[in-house]
Amino acid sequence: MTPTPANEQLAELLRSHDLAIQEEGEWLRVSPRGPHLRATFTDTRTEPGLCVRQLDVCLEPWTGGPWVVESVGGFGKTKEEASNDALMNFVRASLHVLLSAFVRPPDEHVTVETWQVGGIDRKVILGDIVSRGDDGGARHEEPWIKAFENALRSLPLTSGTHWVRVYYAQRDGERISLEVRLDNEPWQALTDLLETASWPTAPGFLSRRLFLVLQGGVDVSRAVAVWLDVPEDEDPIPLLQEQGTSRLEAEKLYAYLPLAFGEPVMRRLGAVSPLSAEFTANPPTVQRSVVLDEDPLWRDAVQLAERALQGKTNLIRDQVIHLSSSGATFQTLNALMDQGSKPEDLRFTPPLIILSAEAMAEWPTSVPSASPPVATPAAPAASEASRRPWWKFW
Repeated sequence: MTPTPANEQLAELLRSHDLAIQEEGEWLRVSPRGPHLRATFTDTRTEPGLCVRQLDVCLEPWTGGPWVVESVGGFGKTKEEASNDALMNFVRASLHVLLSAFVRPPDEHVTVETWQVGGIDRKVILGDIVSRGDDGGARHEEPWIKAFENALRSLPLTSGTHWVRVYYAQRDGERISLEVRLDNEPWQALTDLLETASWPTAPGFLSRRLFLVLQGGVDVSRAVAVWLDVPEDEDPIPLLQEQGTSRLEAEKLYAYLPLAFGEPVMRRLGAVSPLSAEFTANPPTVQRSVVLDEDPLWRDAVQLAERALQGKTNLIRDQVIHLSSSGATFQTLNALMDQGSKPEDLRFTPPLIILSAEAMAEWPTSVPSASPPVATPAAPAASEASRRPWWKFW
């Protein structure tokens, strides 16, 4: 079952939906600054008079961001018929949701609602409920949908962009499949909550499929794309705010990223990173002090950095190196190592992060207080001394 490229068919499909397509290596880009897509076919069953093909469409919504992978099946007497059926199934199930989430305003093929999930309001872009086996028509509402919404609202979910796929199938009244995926991975917690939902039954085979995208709150991977792509003479903060962040969140996250990407590298070298960070809009006065591990923005950024360092994101090596070596703490570590210091002997004072007066005014009155930093021996502030690239210390 070796996959075969399907970019040609995908490009034709996208152009039929009035999208400008550019070929960039193995990817198709939608508009000059739009997302990348690519597609493959895989034959899962071939016998005389029957071909079953799986279409896998991968979308990278922004530079270095997560890959949205949508897989649909197609049936036919020939490979061509199965391919066309899979493409049409993708259009019905997923395409309009992806376009509405990442390319252009929502159209009549999706439903847009606001649900509170994980403690924040999310924009939810739902596709039609795609049916197979009974009348084969698209549906907008069924009894199990309310159970799905309630279950989704009840579960924790990190901020940012997520996508969910629900698939149910039965034969002669007996369920044969119930699968829920979150960001391409099985979501057992939500699957368990849907076990007793009012799923349809009928003689023979029928299935239901629903795909949706949730957007809301801070999306760290998208902030990384802004950090990497925005020219130095352009203000990145409004771009982050357009994604749903507050001014304070945008400025904190933009400052955190280089520090957080240096964090897993420093751990591997044996250095002890600062436990807290200090903030001010009026330097050198410290107006706020935060324990880093208690800040969800910091935890999300470090988690993404760890995954990037392990090669589990779409960031390329040069991007990870650039971001990891740009933080003041790591630059200081490099300078001290050049002078002969051992990483395990160093302790770092908290970085001082300068915010705008507008961002500082948004700071809530109740914030975590920082523990006194360990500062013996203390490292100096960031230095412009010559540095060796961090990957040479591995």
